[in-house]
Amino acid sequence: MKLAQTLYEGIQLSDGKAAGLITYIRTDGLHISDEATKDIQSYIRERYGQNFASNKACKYFKKVKNAQEAHEAIRPTDVRRLPSKLVGVLDDDALKLYKLIWSRTMACQIKPATIEQIQVDIGKPDQSIIFRFTSSKVQFPGYQAVYEDVETNSMRDNESGKDDRSEIFEALRNLTAGDPMYLGKVKLDQHQTQPPPRYSEGSLVKNLEELGIGRPSTYATTIKVLKDRNYVTAKGRTLYPEFRGRMVSAFLSHYFTEVTDYSFTADMETELDNVSAGMTEWKGLLRDYWSRFRKYCEHTGNVHIHQVEKMLEKTFGDFLFASLPDESRTCPRCLQGTLIFKVSRFGAGYFIGCDQHPKCKYIAKTLYGEEEEDITSEDTKRNVEPPKVLLKNGPYGYYGQLGEDKKGYVPKRAMLSQVKDVSSVTLEDALELLRYPVTLGNHPDDGQPVVLKLAKFGFTIRHRRTIAPVPKNLKPGDITLEKALKLLLSKDVRRCGRPKRQPQVEEAVEAT
Repeated sequence: MKLAQTLYEGIQLSDGKAAGLITYIRTDGLHISDEATKDIQSYIRERYGQNFASNKACKYFKKVKNAQEAHEAIRPTDVRRLPSKLVGVLDDDALKLYKLIWSRTMACQIKPATIEQIQVDIGKPDQSIIFRFTSSKVQFPGYQAVYEDVETNSMRDNESGKDDRSEIFEALRNLTAGDPMYLGKVKLDQHQTQPPPRYSEGSLVKNLEELGIGRPSTYATTIKVLKDRNYVTAKGRTLYPEFRGRMVSAFLSHYFTEVTDYSFTADMETELDNVSAGMTEWKGLLRDYWSRFRKYCEHTGNVHIHQVEKMLEKTFGDFLFASLPDESRTCPRCLQGTLIFKVSRFGAGYFIGCDQHPKCKYIAKTLYGEEEEDITSEDTKRNVEPPKVLLKNGPYGYYGQLGEDKKGYVPKRAMLSQVKDVSSVTLEDALELLRYPVTLGNHPDDGQPVVLKLAKFGFTIRHRRTIAPVPKNLKPGDITLEKALKLLLSKDVRRCGRPKRQPQVEEAVEAT
């Protein structure tokens, strides 16, 4: 795109004049103006001959939905400005791009090539075995003449290859039906049906175009996001999905069915076009979209991680458990638990482990990095390093922190003011406190979340601006939504203002 932008903005030519070399580049249109078409047809007659020019202009149109055809197809501003005239003016890469645009523009207005093809069936008289052989010969080169032009320097076929094909074609054409053939040599070869090929960047963009998703200016960004977030891995030109990408796709498809439907983006593009045309009122369109999207967000916000794990386990069960010995899901260590799919506590990986954790800490398979790679639990400890849990002291006392401080990122923290002896805090204690806040559910009156939080002097229940303390004799793990609603009706309830910002840290000591 940078090279194309340079050609579009223009350069100073050898005669001292400045000129733009190609037309507008941010378009997926295929049509060419009548004036430009007449000029191209005229130059085709001059360069290649009268029989190469079409009787009427060749017109092309996009077959995909929502194609932006307000601009012409990308073409040279002057087709008579040959690539050879720009040698020394453009660098090698820019010249290659100009050659591509020039040759495609010329070729699209030339008559089609005429190919003579011959097919020969060779077999036994009873037709129990038949071999088929085909060969072809170019009768009229048509548009292929452009790619054999010295201006493009892209001869498709070498001369020896052409001669070989011509000899084979002539040999086959000299045969007549019923000629006897003699067996020379037989070579057996096995062929198996192959699955459809995986997407490459080009085939993915083509499919997005056919579905009406995105615009030419967004495709490169879309693919970059897939790579940067490790949703896919590019091996050569082929894109391979990572398990992380499979999980995100399954999660969105399950919980955001309308938004992830193929037609959603295309329909939204149509609605936006209607807004620009004055046929649809934009506030009503956004209101309708947001009211539907908010329901998905509210529902998904209350989904527990265990529900997501069960959904992913059901979706990818064949892939996840196929490599287990004898396809048995009984834990081989404790012989009581069942192997299930779990998300790492630190979000650094995904694994198949025993459902009796923490009593049984057996891990059968870890999915991290390469989707097909099996890693033992010892390897996981070396390759998947969890974030450190830190014990820190700030202006308001000690607190636990998950992970290091980073620019633009605030790690999760938990106050330890209710702990009398900070030196007795273990890693397990810190991890337990870092679980909070926990959403217990939605309030039946207004649908707003009811949250169990860790406050300065103990646990509290919060609903909007209402806060109720949790009695000391009540364990946080025993609190349900019903108990929380009762506590919100107690006499100890108080109202609060906006939440304060987290205090800044001063010094840190790594917990062991």
